[in-house]
Amino acid sequence: MNSDIGYISQILDVPIGKLYMLSNNDLPRKRRKTSKYENYHTVVIHRGRGHKNRILSVPNGLLKKVQRRLLDNFLYDLKPSKYSTAYRRGVSLLDNASPHAGRECIIKLDISHFFDSIDDDMVFFVMKKLWLSLPAVVLLTHLCTYKNRLPQGAPTSPHIANLVMKDFDEKIGRWCSENNLAYTRYCDDMTFSGTRADVKKSNIVSKARKMLKKMGFELNEKKTVFISTSQQQRVTGIVVNEKPALSRNQRRAIRQEVYYCKRYGVEGSLTRRGEGAEPEKYLYSLLGRISFALQIDSENDEMMGYFGDVKEMLNNMRK
Repeated sequence: MNSDIGYISQILDVPIGKLYMLSNNDLPRKRRKTSKYENYHTVVIHRGRGHKNRILSVPNGLLKKVQRRLLDNFLYDLKPSKYSTAYRRGVSLLDNASPHAGRECIIKLDISHFFDSIDDDMVFFVMKKLWLSLPAVVLLTHLCTYKNRLPQGAPTSPHIANLVMKDFDEKIGRWCSENNLAYTRYCDDMTFSGTRADVKKSNIVSKARKMLKKMGFELNEKKTVFISTSQQQRVTGIVVNEKPALSRNQRRAIRQEVYYCKRYGVEGSLTRRGEGAEPEKYLYSLLGRISFALQIDSENDEMMGYFGDVKEMLNNMRK
């Protein structure tokens, strides 16, 4: 028995045979005597009009537990680039937006079919950085891939995607710094910013396109956006024209919703607005939006007041 595989089995607290069963994602259906061998199932996320549905491949309960243990005991030892701001503990949307505040020009690029473009070879090269034996690296790769791809829906996939992109992030991040540009990446959304002259001189779209193509990725050209200071500059939902802030419409919506809840009661407010949400769930959602506003601007007295109002409504609801 390979000692590294035995070590993995011991750390994950799962027998070796079961690990191999969980890693065998392409087991022929005729050999699957019961549903327990179905390691993944499909979940469709409906995103509304004008947006394509998201198709997730979600692991079964045992495989999901094993993947979470893999994260905690192995993969979190591998650190993503500082330019990568999604799916990281202690890093927020604000960290993604702040470097671009007050810039003359912002360019936003989107990587097409991001997770589906990450194949098992890319994952294999990430696993090699754990310095385990080849059989152990192959096993870990198979435990984290499905049909030779990185599955959206697996808890390991976001962190692995960041690790796959680490060399790209570091190279283009250093290059941007040398050329007076700021760079951050939030999952498949890349943001660049600087003066209009520096952005134009850099030809950054062409450079990013070429670098991504070498890796096996493509830009979604339809989502390439140039934003000047004469427009509202938003990065991952945060307005950055001067300093990070909520948009005027977002602030107005929170202000209006809290007002109606105080005047008509939560249920009355929901009825007037034609929403069928449960009052408690709605208040938690509203509280989350206010918390996000305070995360961006912790000294905003207006939002602090709304936070207290909604907390009081929730406390009264529990009495």
